Amino acid sequence: MQLYGSPGPLICYDSALLITSVSHEMVCTCETESPLPDTKWGLYPKICATCGGSIQVNLTIPKEPPVFRRIVVIVVAVKKMKRGVTGRCLFGDTDLLEILKDMLVEEDIPYQTFEDTSMTQSGYRFSSCAQYKITDTANKNMVLQEFSDQAQLVAVYLQGPNATRQVKLNMTSYKSLPPSSRKLPVTLGIVGKKLHLSCMMVGGQPKLQLEEVNSTLINIKNNLLHLLFFKADLTGSGTSCTFESAACPSWFISTSQNEKEPVTVSRETDQRAIQNFKLFKE
Repeated sequence: MQLYGSPGPLICYDSALLITSVSHEMVCTCETESPLPDTKWGLYPKICATCGGSIQVNLTIPKEPPVFRRIVVIVVAVKKMKRGVTGRCLFGDTDLLEILKDMLVEEDIPYQTFEDTSMTQSGYRFSSCAQYKITDTANKNMVLQEFSDQAQLVAVYLQGPNATRQVKLNMTSYKSLPPSSRKLPVTLGIVGKKLHLSCMMVGGQPKLQLEEVNSTLINIKNNLLHLLFFKADLTGSGTSCTFESAACPSWFISTSQNEKEPVTVSRETDQRAIQNFKLFKE
């Protein structure tokens, strides 16, 4: 136990003590300081050598002193002492900090860190649907070639009666969630067929193919992105555009410079492929 004092109240601190009262009474002037009696805790007189005041401090030992209560009592006692001291205060903030260090125990709080990465599903909600004829900028038309086990689109020049072979597309547009005004999400289905253009990775390479779809594509989510393309308007009128694969970014529906070649996908930087198309609404 330690006692600090000056002309005014004294303060006593100990890890098991509480101050219940602090008082002082000026009796006489004295040049010496008498020691505290070595007895049990109770009311102790002390003669201050500076002012000669007789100071009494009442100390008690609680059975299980709450930590928070001890802190409050100490802070209140310090405030009282500072108000009562007229000269230099021997008990400062650093002393209070030392008391708090003795009373409070720092403990490491155990915790665990978990890393979890998740991807929000992209959502595309049905907006509208319209029929179009489509040609590339070299005026080649898309024709459907069907075999026993597969079908494909081929780009050819059509004249006269052969013009009826030209494929018409159901272009269904969607609203993206969250909204995006840069490109329009669309699906491309062949009129009169259950076939939709689809782009997916085959053998590590993006491939355009025709996929049979038996359900109505009202909403598009991640599991159907291979059926989705981003239509970019090149002129502002909607009649000239490109179609970028949603499942394979930077790959565009394209035709060859040569006739009777399959419609496929090519990289954005491929200058040999024709990636621009003209639309004619039916």
